[in-house]
Amino acid sequence: MKFAKQLLALAVVGAAFSAQAESNINSGAAAGLSTSARLNFSIIVPRIIFLRVGSGTNFAVNTAVDTVTFTVPVADVGSGVDVAGVTVPAGGVVARVLGNGGNVSFSANGTSGGLTNTGLTPIPWTQIAPSGVGALPHPAIGNGVSGAISTLTAVLGVVDQTATWNFNYLNDVIKGAGTYNGTVTYTAALP
Repeated sequence: MKFAKQLLALAVVGAAFSAQAESNINSGAAAGLSTSARLNFSIIVPRIIFLRVGSGTNFAVNTAVDTVTFTVPVADVGSGVDVAGVTVPAGGVVARVLGNGGNVSFSANGTSGGLTNTGLTPIPWTQIAPSGVGALPHPAIGNGVSGAISTLTAVLGVVDQTATWNFNYLNDVIKGAGTYNGTVTYTAALP
């Protein structure tokens, strides 16, 4: 039993010394006496992907979905004259993709069938023309499936691209009266 206690005491002492930081000592009467010790640092950064399309603030989870509204003037119905979308808040749709795990794939998937109004011929997603100011290009809108997937290129492992998007309705065909609705789901993904 005494031997087991001695082994335990040695193990505790050994563990205490193995967990100690580096230290040095220097002695002497001469001027310019010094010593040094080192300390290591380690920072662990989690892998993230962030996507914002519409109003809100950076890194805040926002479940509200913004709406772009097109109101066709009576004189322009089906004329081919583009109708600018109105966003709330005004000024366009703010978009941002941020990822820190390399290149990011980015796509847009419109509801299948386009913008619909019960009993009427849908408006295809090809009638919605996005434009933007900033580094984040608007992806092609797919019809029920993801449109063409674009690759956002990372710089030093990070993608951080923003833009303000505006939308026009091309208004190429006369459509039945009413409100047509549809949703585009944007996806940003790290491999």
